[in-house]
Amino acid sequence: MKEVKEIIEYFIDIEKKIEVSLRNRNLIEHNILVDKILEISGKDLFLAEKKFEPLSMIVEMSIKANANLLVTPRYLFKISEYTHEKYGTVWACYVSFFNPDESMKKIKECFLIASINEELKIVSDFIVSSDAKEWRHVDGDEDKSLRLHNLGKPVKVERYLEPTDEWSLEEYLKDK
Repeated sequence: MKEVKEIIEYFIDIEKKIEVSLRNRNLIEHNILVDKILEISGKDLFLAEKKFEPLSMIVEMSIKANANLLVTPRYLFKISEYTHEKYGTVWACYVSFFNPDESMKKIKECFLIASINEELKIVSDFIVSSDAKEWRHVDGDEDKSLRLHNLGKPVKVERYLEPTDEWSLEEYLKDK
């Protein structure tokens, strides 16, 4: 579980640096950092279109020109470990959205991590649908057995940060 926590914290740190490099208009650093994210992602997750060519970077930079350089990293709430028939051990990492409001700690996204060719990779991404408060698959592996509701009972759960809103707290306290 320690290695999984390190991977997700690395992802969160690189994601923050990507945004700062974008706000600082540093195309080279931005693309290097995107490559680092791609290294820890499954083949279909976080596609390379996140990288910028010089022309598209100019458009993006104009949007971000007056943006605040302060970026708040995601919150990591908990990691749940499961035994999966196809992937072996799978971990569900419950996090906030990127650049969260510091006053409200909400679970908004969940990344599934699995070992692919003996390397830990983020293989799937889920978000909370705002209206139904249900998990919705948005990116990554299309295998239907690799959905939060199909993972079964966790082998182990580690909790790190207690959310502050009611629905998130319920999710946080669930044995899943």
